[in-house]
Amino acid sequence: MPFLNIRSDISIRNQWAREHATLGLKELLNEKLRVSPGPAQPPFGPDEPLPPLDLHDGSGRSARTIANPKVAIIGAGAAGLFSAMILDYLNNNETLKKAGFNVAYEIFEAADEDRKGGRLFTYNFKPKGAINPQGPHDYYDVGAMRFPENKVMRRLFDLFQHLHMKKGDLADNPPLGSLVPYYIQNIDDGVVLEPWCFNNITKWGGYKKLAEKAANADAFYLNGDAEDNSHKIPVSILKKSPDDTVNDTIRELRDALKEDLESHTTGGWELLLTYDKYSTRQFLGVSQQANSSTPNPTLPPFNYETIEFLETFNGGTNWYDQAHSETVLESLDFEYSDESSENKWWAILGGATQLAIKMENTLATKPLFLSPVTAIRVGNKADMEIDIRRPSCTNATAVETREYNGVFNTTTLGCLKRMDIKETSLNYTTRQAIRSLGYGPSAKVGIKFKRAWWIHDLPDGYKIKKGGLGHSDLSIRTCVYPSYNINDPKTEPAVLLCSYTWQQDAERIGALISSNKDHDKQLKDEAELRELLLQDLARMHTYEGTTKDNLYKLISSLYLDHYAHDWTHDPLTAGAFAFFRPQQFSNVWNKLIHPSGNLIIIGEATSPHHAWVVGALESAVHGICIWLGMRCEEIKGAAEAIKLLQVSVKGNPFVGLPPYMDSLTSNVSAVNARDDMEKYNEAKRGRSNPFDIAGILRTARDAGYRGEGGIH
Repeated sequence: MPFLNIRSDISIRNQWAREHATLGLKELLNEKLRVSPGPAQPPFGPDEPLPPLDLHDGSGRSARTIANPKVAIIGAGAAGLFSAMILDYLNNNETLKKAGFNVAYEIFEAADEDRKGGRLFTYNFKPKGAINPQGPHDYYDVGAMRFPENKVMRRLFDLFQHLHMKKGDLADNPPLGSLVPYYIQNIDDGVVLEPWCFNNITKWGGYKKLAEKAANADAFYLNGDAEDNSHKIPVSILKKSPDDTVNDTIRELRDALKEDLESHTTGGWELLLTYDKYSTRQFLGVSQQANSSTPNPTLPPFNYETIEFLETFNGGTNWYDQAHSETVLESLDFEYSDESSENKWWAILGGATQLAIKMENTLATKPLFLSPVTAIRVGNKADMEIDIRRPSCTNATAVETREYNGVFNTTTLGCLKRMDIKETSLNYTTRQAIRSLGYGPSAKVGIKFKRAWWIHDLPDGYKIKKGGLGHSDLSIRTCVYPSYNINDPKTEPAVLLCSYTWQQDAERIGALISSNKDHDKQLKDEAELRELLLQDLARMHTYEGTTKDNLYKLISSLYLDHYAHDWTHDPLTAGAFAFFRPQQFSNVWNKLIHPSGNLIIIGEATSPHHAWVVGALESAVHGICIWLGMRCEEIKGAAEAIKLLQVSVKGNPFVGLPPYMDSLTSNVSAVNARDDMEKYNEAKRGRSNPFDIAGILRTARDAGYRGEGGIH
């Protein structure tokens, strides 16, 4: 059985994902062994290693050579652009050139050129003369906006370095695309100074200090006058930050992981597997203290009010509906880093779209925009065909068909679901994942003001000088103070990310967001939203010596423009980011990442690092490596390219399998995908299938027992 190593260079999340990737692949292979003709083979047990498969097809036949291999990449987001960069890197490698390697590609993007980058989306406000002048930082990031520098994000920072996106200081006026410090908290003279507005009470400071000063640590009168203790939030919990409380609930897991390390036991793994069966909400209501004679009130089981308190202060409404394993793993990602740069965050000057622009600028073949893909299928003659609705098509239903040797889908699963993919070799589990894997709603609203009033107009003791957050249970929920305009003078306009919402909060504020593409008409449609935003901002920033009404007058007088975006109702995404529910990681994700044929699904949802750009990048390396493995005999130099891709090189973002995938699992996954491709081709084209997966596994198992092996 697997065990997790808390001191490994590989994060706990990646170790967890690696074990599930292997177990998921064994399940796929066992199903094939069950239905394969010929002598029966025993199924792969959880403790049995995967066999050292040779990437050649094992059938004894001479495979055809693809003269000019070419792939389609669907989507020009982070995963799509990076996939093309990887292929360019391989095509330009001198050793691979000598081996005859060259894989061409075409990228198809449904959006226009302004939306290159997908969820790397920066909105730039357009000036309107003297009434709405141009400011130096007239933008906000609607999608990805902050990048923590730790070992989990190493590939992304290697990409920044490759693209010459250097770290700088705002005071030195660095160029667009530079990395500048991102401030998670507004700290003034060593003290956290941020507004907290809950239960119609606004207070300023850091949560712990506010709790220390309040009677019974109840800074926002959440317990009220309740006399029944069963409905109260324990004072011991109110004293701690909500984030610390949730982290403390996984202390048992930490101890089990340490025991795994010292004794080579499996307690940590088994405990985390149990967590995957619960949502965080369910977990926090379940007792962890069955054998304790003196229960600790700061550990579960918690009552309803306590769970609501923790969720409200830590995330969006219904955030705790995600699998508890996801909550735990994200916490561990950031807690167990031994790097000196731990807790250092960066933003991209000019917005995250700058990353997409720089990625596209390097490409040998540029994306084709306004080119939505409507169908993907195995061709009658070609390996794969896709239908694209190009601008040149004469009507809405006309399409252009193109042929490829492989297709990489990088869109969200919601967008893939809308395509006609019935004539592909995807297995049922993958089709189920496309339909059912959870995506989280999210919405953002930015307002352009005449000046940064949160810096210049609030009195001393309340000025927000260095980014950070405003916290609330209002409709706007979280306010994000940009880190890139903290030095702008009072005479310059400024943009505030006044509302960042998730889950049900995003759904409710999204109901007020217009889908009108004409900005002036959109603003007219969103009059109610605008009023709600200004009222909530005034409530959130009330301080001693003023009133909400006075603040509202000030903030309203400074309003110039706004832009709101609801990711759930964006037809280009149909959701913000992967948000797995209980058991989806251990039952669905672990098979989605193993292709079943020539359609390779990549993107942040196929990485354990949901919602992070690094997840999209890692999935691209994994996907290309497996596709080359399944076409190893047919593409010149493919075997050499695979060896290059599978080995990490410090500072090189294009090589090295992601930490949740090793070369052996990658190779076996490629052979499994090749088998799916051949079986579908046999059924569709009526030709014999020489690819005997059961025989290949039997031979490889025997070789493994004898200490022999293939490419691994």
